[in-house]
Amino acid sequence: MGNYLAEGFWRSANPDGARRAGNQHRMVSTYVTSLVEHGFVIDRLAEPAPDARVIAEQSLRAGLPPFLLISGLRS
Repeated sequence: MGNYLAEGFWRSANPDGARRAGNQHRMVSTYVTSLVEHGFVIDRLAEPAPDARVIAEQSLRAGLPPFLLISGLRS
């Protein structure tokens, strides 16, 4: 799955994967710190579990949230 601490561009080696164009990986702390530094107050933060379809197709993703959801207000 890669090195979580290594931020930056990455591309899946899977030719059939959904991420053929690549992605910019950031740690959760990078997103949260950036929001706070720009005057946001975090109201909620969620890391939902992948659904059954994703787990059935890619069992290695069973313990990895596919999204980070942050709700905040600018102070």
